[in-house]
Amino acid sequence: MTFGEHLEELRGRLMKGVLAFAVAFAAAFAFQDQLLRFFQRPYEAARASVNAELLGRWKERPPAEWEQAVSALLDLLTAKAVVAEPELVRVRQLVERETLEAAPKLGPLQSIGMLEGFNAYMLVCLIAAGVVSAPILLWQLWRFVAEGLYDTEQRLVLKVLPVSLLLFFVGVSFGYGVMAEMSVRFLIGYGDIEMLRPQVSIGSYLGILLLLLVVMGLTFQIPLVMTVLAATGLVGADFYRGKRRHFVLVIVIVAAIITPPDYVSQMLVAGPMWLLFEIGVGLAASAGKRRAARGADA
Repeated sequence: MTFGEHLEELRGRLMKGVLAFAVAFAAAFAFQDQLLRFFQRPYEAARASVNAELLGRWKERPPAEWEQAVSALLDLLTAKAVVAEPELVRVRQLVERETLEAAPKLGPLQSIGMLEGFNAYMLVCLIAAGVVSAPILLWQLWRFVAEGLYDTEQRLVLKVLPVSLLLFFVGVSFGYGVMAEMSVRFLIGYGDIEMLRPQVSIGSYLGILLLLLVVMGLTFQIPLVMTVLAATGLVGADFYRGKRRHFVLVIVIVAAIITPPDYVSQMLVAGPMWLLFEIGVGLAASAGKRRAARGADA
């Protein structure tokens, strides 16, 4: 192809990709409220957990002024003979309910500024549209790039790319289903919440959530990267085995930093990362053997 023909093909591929993305964005825009609620679920779950903890502390040691006010009101009502027992019980329940309502609690996500709410809706629609239209976008990109690759390079990409995408989405799913709630709960519950109560905005929350999901998606690429390095002969499986203790130490430290201070949460994070490393070691060993066999045949 000439240079002009390449540009014409690129323009056609881009138009098809943009059209697919626009259709997906329109569909996502129609369900923008549901999408935003979906992204808010980790925060709402973490907020419910933190509020339950705050309520438990409040029940154990409510402020002295609340106890005095409740006692004085109940004594006053008891002193009046005209108050019937059912009415007294009802008033007591109302007072106790108001006492619990006064307990410190975290509120829902807030929109700070005129544009933050709009930006949040547009961001979740863009993410949903990108995920839905990703197969078409990648296929159009592949059809354009494949023209300049050799057959061996095309076969390598067709082997690696699907596995990479699968691992990335598995990592994102793990980050959303397991990591997101624990990380948010740790961040909003850090320190003395009664003294410094966070007011979380939707923009800051979505920024942290998306960063976490991308990092987990990239983390799940570890076995693939290890396999590719072993297949090219740059790093062998023996090197990975020799560095196993260092890797385990790193993942334990990372898990302790990004999770709440309990063993269950830390194991839920450290366990999959360790498993990914061990899978990478096994795949690297297999790749090294295949490379050695091809070298012997040659």
